[in-house]
Amino acid sequence: MKKSKWEIAARLARGHFNVEPNLKRIFLLEPLKEQDPEEPIKLLEVVEGTIERGIEPIAFTADPEKGIDYPSMIIEVSPDEFQHICNGEINLKDNGWMVGEELRIA
Repeated sequence: MKKSKWEIAARLARGHFNVEPNLKRIFLLEPLKEQDPEEPIKLLEVVEGTIERGIEPIAFTADPEKGIDYPSMIIEVSPDEFQHICNGEINLKDNGWMVGEELRIA
């Protein structure tokens, strides 16, 4: 049975935390659009030491053989850029997104 986008997002987050020592926080970007299989899972990753380039999404295709049933998109930002997002100085709404729930390692 195909897992939900939320379950896949949590799995991706766990994997990213395991391989990226400077990764501080991960947030799901909304809307998730659970019913649209073509709509990617969008993760906002706050990474210490990343180059500050603003919002530059990196897209990945689905990989069902590895249990990733949906395409995904990663937006990596520095802690300062994340603060600018929180303050409204960097606007994700231009892309139709808003910061959703934080994904944590259980």
